[in-house]
Amino acid sequence: MGGKLNGLKNIIWAFSIVICLVAVLVGLIFAAASKYDGEQEHGDIMLGEVAEKDAGGAPDGEAEPLPALSGDGTLHELAETADAGQDYIDSLTFLCDSIWLGLRDYGMLTAGTATNQVWASAAGNIPAGSLAGFNIVFPGDGSEITPSDAALITKPQKLVISLGMDSLANVTQDSFISGYSALINSIHSSSPDTVIICCGLSSVTVDYPGIDGLTIAMALEANNWIKQVCIDTGAYYADPADVLRDSSGSLMSEYSSANGKALNSAGLTEILNYLRTHVA
Repeated sequence: MGGKLNGLKNIIWAFSIVICLVAVLVGLIFAAASKYDGEQEHGDIMLGEVAEKDAGGAPDGEAEPLPALSGDGTLHELAETADAGQDYIDSLTFLCDSIWLGLRDYGMLTAGTATNQVWASAAGNIPAGSLAGFNIVFPGDGSEITPSDAALITKPQKLVISLGMDSLANVTQDSFISGYSALINSIHSSSPDTVIICCGLSSVTVDYPGIDGLTIAMALEANNWIKQVCIDTGAYYADPADVLRDSSGSLMSEYSSANGKALNSAGLTEILNYLRTHVA
C-alpha cells in the first residue's frame, strides 16, 4: 500500500513540474513577442521637464530638435504706441555692445550702475563676427555665460538686443545675418516666451575717425541686414536710433560720446523714450 502511495506522489510531482515548465516557456514566448511600453532611461540629465512628443515627433532614440523662431516673411516693426511709462522700461532686459553700455555705466535704469537689466561682455564690446557665440557677464553672480544660458536662468519677459556696431567692417552680410539669427534662435530655445526686439544701429558721427573701418554707409546698410534677421526669425524690429541721426544718416554729435560712436546719456535717454512709446 505504501509503495502505491509513493508512486502516486511521484506522478503528481512530475506532472506539476511539467506544468511549471510549460508556464515558464509560455511566459518567455509572450515577453519576446511583446513591446515594452514603459519609460526609457536616458544617460543625459535634462534641465526642466521634458514635454511629451506628439505623433509627429522625432523617432524613438533621437533627440527632439530645439524649437526655433519662424518668420512669416514680413517685417514686424514696432509702431508708435501710448507712453507705457517707467514700469515698461523696468520690464526690459538689454543685450548690448559698447554702443548702449552707458545704460549701465551712466546708471540710467532704476537700479543705477548696479542694474541687472543689462547683459554685456566683460570687455564691453561684442564683435559683429561673434554674434553666433559669445559670453556675457551674468549680473546674477558675475560668471561668464552665453546669452542663451542667461535666458534659460532668468526667462526675461522682453529682451531688447542692440548688437552689430563693434567690428562691423570685418563681416559680410551673410555671416552677419546667419550669426545674428543663430543668436536669436538659441535664446528662443532657452526661453520660448521671451519677446525679442532687435534694434537698428545708430551710425557714427560725420567726423568719426574710422580707425576700425566703420562708416556711416556700413551702419545704415547693416540695419537692412537686421531687418532681414527679423523677417527670417519673427523677432520684432525697432529703430530707436532714428531720432539720433540727421538727414545724411550720421549720428548727431549731441548724442555721441567723445569717440563719435557710442551713445552718451542724452542719446540713451532718447533711446529709452522711444522704447516706452513703441511697446511690444
